[in-house]
Amino acid sequence: MERNRFLSRIVHPVQSLYRHFLYRHHIHIASPPLLHQLAEQWERPSHSRITEEEDKLVSEIRQKTARHNRNNITRTAAYWSFFERHSEVHWALLAHIVSRNGGWNMTDLQGSVIPRLLPATSTHPLFLFLERANALIFHDAYPQLLLYEQSKQLEKPLFHLLPLFSVSSFMRPFWEYFFETKNSPVITVALIINEQQYIQKRVIENRFFQARVLKTMPFIAEQWLGFNDVLIPYKDGRHVRLAGTTIRDFADVHHRIHIGKTLYSILFFQKRLAKRACQFASQTAHTGSRADFWPQLFSPEKTDSFRIYSPRLEAVWPDIRHPFSDRRDWFTDKTIIKMMETIPVIKEKDMTTNYMHNIQTLKMAASAIP
Repeated sequence: MERNRFLSRIVHPVQSLYRHFLYRHHIHIASPPLLHQLAEQWERPSHSRITEEEDKLVSEIRQKTARHNRNNITRTAAYWSFFERHSEVHWALLAHIVSRNGGWNMTDLQGSVIPRLLPATSTHPLFLFLERANALIFHDAYPQLLLYEQSKQLEKPLFHLLPLFSVSSFMRPFWEYFFETKNSPVITVALIINEQQYIQKRVIENRFFQARVLKTMPFIAEQWLGFNDVLIPYKDGRHVRLAGTTIRDFADVHHRIHIGKTLYSILFFQKRLAKRACQFASQTAHTGSRADFWPQLFSPEKTDSFRIYSPRLEAVWPDIRHPFSDRRDWFTDKTIIKMMETIPVIKEKDMTTNYMHNIQTLKMAASAIP
C-alpha cells in the first residue's frame, strides 16, 4: 500500500500541470519573464554569516557526501534512497538511472566482450573517465539534495549555504524557487545543465582524458556500437524492457544537456514510464552487472559459459580516492538560461530490440578475434 502511494505521486503532478504547455515538439516549462525574474537574483551577494548550527549542518553534509561517494554502487543507492524520500525531486531518479548506466559501462570494460575489442591500454583510462565524471557529479549534486532535505525538515530555505560546497551561483535561485513552488521540471532542468557544465572543464576538457579517451579511436568506435546507450529498465509484467536514448557526441556539453532533457522527457512525460522504472529500481539492487536487468543473457559469474560475463563492479574495480580541489564556478555566460525554457517532446523509444541487436553485434565481433 505504501509503495503504491509512493509510485502514484511520481507522474501525476507533472502530467496535470504541464499538459497545456505542449507546443509542437517541445514542452515549455519556464517562461522568459519567470527566468528573467530568477536571473535577477544572481546579482545578490553570495555570502552571509552562518550560525553555529548551520556550520554543524555543513560539516554533517560533507561527511555524508564523502561516505556515499565511495564508488558507483554507493552513489547509485544514495540517489534512489533520496528519491524515495522526496519524489518531487525528479532529478534524483534521473541521476539514479544514469548512474546505473555508468556502473554497467564500467563493468563492461572487465566483461567478456568489450575487452576483446579494445587495446589493453584503453581499459583503465576509460574506467577512470567514467568514474571521475560519476564521482564529480555526486560530489556537486548530493550536498544540494541534502540541503533541500534539511530545508524541508526545518521549513525554511538554507540555500545561502550552497557556496560553502562550491556549488555554482547558477543554482541558488532555482532551489529557492523550487522550495516555494515544488516546480519539478524547472529544478530538474537546472540540475541537468549545472552538472553537465560542472564536469566539462574538470573531465571532458582535462588533458589526460582528452588524449587517452576522447581523441582515441576506441572511444569513438564505442559510441557507435551501443556502448553509450543510456538505458531505462522498466517492468513489463514479469519481464524487463528497456527505454532510453543514445549519446552520439559525449564531448559536446550542449548535446549532453539535450540528452539529459530527452531522458527526462521520456521518463516523466510518457505513459507512466516513471512508475514502471521505479518498480524495477525498488526491486533490483544495483550491482554494476547487466545481469541486474537481463539475467537470462548476462551472468556476474565468469565460470558461466552460457551467458555473457558481466561482473559486479566491486569485484573488478577498486574504490578511487578523488581530489575535489577545483572550486571554479562554471557559470560565466548568462545566455545559457535560454536552455531552461523547454524540454523536447520525445515519443517513448523502446530500446529493447535495438540493444539486443547491439549486444549480438558486439558478441560476434569479439568471437571473431582469435
